[in-house]
Amino acid sequence: MVSDRQARGSHEEPGPPSEQAARLLQRLAAEYEAARRGLAQASCDYSRRALVEAHLQVVTACQAELSQLLGEEQALTLIRLCLAQVDQHLAAEEGEAAAGPGDRLAT
Repeated sequence: MVSDRQARGSHEEPGPPSEQAARLLQRLAAEYEAARRGLAQASCDYSRRALVEAHLQVVTACQAELSQLLGEEQALTLIRLCLAQVDQHLAAEEGEAAAGPGDRLAT
């Protein structure tokens, strides 16, 4: 299980809510992208699945902290936008126009 301190990164100092939210969204995007890349690779052995799960646990921790900081509705709106941007970035890298998992959240 990933602790809140690990999710935030041990080097981060508390700042204004907008700066904290920006850092959390940036971390969430990086972890989500790493999880997506892990899932996209051909090998799906136990260690890869564990790594993807660890990334997604950090995403969940960031989501919870953003919800506390901004309120659930605003946090979910920002997270949907963030995940859609990551999905678009990955699709462009792959040369695909296929929708990614984050696109399903933007309903």
